[in-house]
Amino acid sequence: MHEASWSRSEALACLESAERRATQDPDLLWRRVGLKPGDTVVDVGSGTGYYTFPAAAMVGAEGRVYAVDVSRELVELVRQRATDRDARNVISVLSTRSRIPIEDGIADMAILANVLHGIPPKTVDETVRILRPGGHLVNVDWKKESTPVGPPVQHRLSPAEARETFTARGLRVVGTFELGPFHYVQVFERPRPRQHPGHLISAE
Repeated sequence: MHEASWSRSEALACLESAERRATQDPDLLWRRVGLKPGDTVVDVGSGTGYYTFPAAAMVGAEGRVYAVDVSRELVELVRQRATDRDARNVISVLSTRSRIPIEDGIADMAILANVLHGIPPKTVDETVRILRPGGHLVNVDWKKESTPVGPPVQHRLSPAEARETFTARGLRVVGTFELGPFHYVQVFERPRPRQHPGHLISAE
């Protein structure tokens, strides 16, 4: 997740840049993964709300979007933006790297956008925990190649490495696609519990 040491101005300059808008279209992302009105979304590592607010517009008044970050300053920024935009379905949540204070199985969809290379395993565990059975986890990640912007190539995860992170936790891949020239997207599903066939009980 985004480092707590980031200032508001630094985060806005990096996470809201014109270059990012040109290469990562959040509205396109949410349409591609099938976000729908009434859904509950958890944006883990939400930063300035780049993916949060487009999701909030798409899920509508009956939906809900939790914007989760470890930076108190960025949590306050998103909270203020939600107030300014009258986005009443956005809930800004201060997290730690080992605990997301959201109940189990609440999310129809959770997103980790450009953060997987920088978060500990416990944050991934927590993201899976809050996903409902049948819910989807969306991983947006940098391609493991040289790009004009983004983290060093050696810090990035290949699609295979990212996939293993989630399949090792019981999720299954249900979709992959590219988002602009620099990113790939993986969509995982948390399986529903198996239904055991009932047993016929004799009345005799």
